[in-house]
Amino acid sequence: MDGSPAERRFILLTTSIAAFLSPFLSSAIAFAVPKIGESFRLSFYQVSVLPMIFLIPLASFMILFGRLSDDLGRVKIFRFGLLIFAVSALLAPAVHSYFYLVIMIFFAGLGAAVLSTNSTAIVSYAYSSGGRGLALGINAMSVYLGLTFAPFLGGLLIEFNGWQSIFFLSGPLAICALLMSAASMKKIEIRGAPGRTNLKQASMFSLFIVLLTTYAAFGDIFGYLRLVYLPLLSLLFLILFLHYETRSKNPIIPPSVFRRNRTFVASNATAFLNYVSTFSIVFVFSIYLQVILHISPFISGLIILPEPVLMVLLSPVAGKLADRIGSRLIASSGMFIIGASFLLLFLLVRVTRGDIMILLGIIGIGFGLFSAPNTNSVMGSVRREDSGIASGFLGTMRFTGQMVSIVAATLVLSLYMPRSLIIGMFSGSIVTITPLFYDSFINGFRFVMLISSVLAFIGALTSLMKNRGR
Repeated sequence: MDGSPAERRFILLTTSIAAFLSPFLSSAIAFAVPKIGESFRLSFYQVSVLPMIFLIPLASFMILFGRLSDDLGRVKIFRFGLLIFAVSALLAPAVHSYFYLVIMIFFAGLGAAVLSTNSTAIVSYAYSSGGRGLALGINAMSVYLGLTFAPFLGGLLIEFNGWQSIFFLSGPLAICALLMSAASMKKIEIRGAPGRTNLKQASMFSLFIVLLTTYAAFGDIFGYLRLVYLPLLSLLFLILFLHYETRSKNPIIPPSVFRRNRTFVASNATAFLNYVSTFSIVFVFSIYLQVILHISPFISGLIILPEPVLMVLLSPVAGKLADRIGSRLIASSGMFIIGASFLLLFLLVRVTRGDIMILLGIIGIGFGLFSAPNTNSVMGSVRREDSGIASGFLGTMRFTGQMVSIVAATLVLSLYMPRSLIIGMFSGSIVTITPLFYDSFINGFRFVMLISSVLAFIGALTSLMKNRGR
C-alpha cells in the first residue's frame, strides 16, 4: 500500500475499533447472563447457552468469510460485517422474546466473525511495506482492551442501566467504525483473483464447523449422547467437502497455504494450543477468588486485571520486536512463560490472592509476547491474495480453541463436582457453591492448571517448528 503514514494510522484506528467489539460483547454477554435470565424468566439450561451462541459463528464462518473477502473485496465485506454487527446489537435489547434474542446474538457473532477475519488482514495489507508487526501488535492490543474492559465497563453498565446497555454501547461503536471506514478506506480495495469461491464447498465446510462447534458448545449442557447426531452429520459434510475440494479447480483452501509452509501450519497449531490453555482461566479464577477466597466480584476483577493489562502493554512492543528479529523465538518464549506460570499454580497447594496477581501478570507477559509475533508469522507466510483465508484460518483456530478451553475446563471440574453446578458457574447463572465442594473445586482447579501447563509447553515446541526468521 502506498498511502501516507497518517492514512495508514487512520485505517489502523478503524480496524482496532472493530477488533475491540467482538471480545467486548462476547465477554459482556457472559456477565449479563444472570440479568437476562431474570428479565426473560429463563430456565437454567436456557440461560446457559447464551454465551456460546455468540462464539459458534465466530468459530464456524471465518474461513468462509476470509475466502469471500479475497474474492469480493475485503473492505466491502468488512463494512458489511460492521453493518450486521450494528443492526443485531441495536435490535437485541428491543426484542421481547428469548428466541429472537438468541437470533440477534447469533447474528452479532456472525458480524463479529467478518470483523475478526478482515481487521487483521486489512492491517497486514496496509503495513505490508513495513511496520506490520507493530501494527498487528496494536490490533491485538485492541482485542485485549475489549477483554479488559468487559468485566469493569460491562459490569457497571449492567448494574446501573440493565443488560440492554451493553448492546446499546456496542451498536453505536460499530456504526462509528462503519462511518470511519468510509473515509479511511475509500482509496483501497483488497481482493485476489476473481471467481475463486465455490459456494457449494464453502457451505459444506461451514456446516461441518457449525455442527461440530454446536456439539462442543452444548454437549455438556444437554448431554453428549443426546446430541451424538451432530458430530456424525459434521463428519458427513467434512467427507463431502474433501471429496469436492480435492477435485475442484477453485479450492476454498489453496494447497499452497499448507504445502511446504511449515510456518503457517506451526503458527496456527500454536495459536490453537494457546487459546485452549488460557481462555478458561478468567472464569476459573473468578470462581476461585469469589467462592474459595470470599473476595467480592469487584476486587476479584481487580486481582485478575494484571493479565490483560500486561497483554495490552506488551503486544505492540512484541510486534515491533518481531519486525526486527523475527517472530519464532519471541512467540515460543511467550508460550514457555505461560506454561511455567501454570505449572507453578499447579504446584502451589493453596493459592493466595498475591500468588494469583503475580502469576496472572506473568501469564499476561507471556501472552503479550506470543500473540502479535505469532499473527505476524501467519500473515507473512502466505501470498497477499491469500491473506483473507490465512486470517480466517487463524481466527478459526483462535475461537475454536476458546470453545474447547471452556468445554475442557467444565469437563475436568465436573470430575470433582456436580455437572450442573459447573455449567452454572461458567455461564454466570450460579455464583456460589456450598463449603461441601470447596476441596473438590480446588483439586479440579489444580488439575486444570496442570493441563494448561502441558498444552502451553507443547505450544512452545510447535512455535519453534516455524522456519527460521519467521
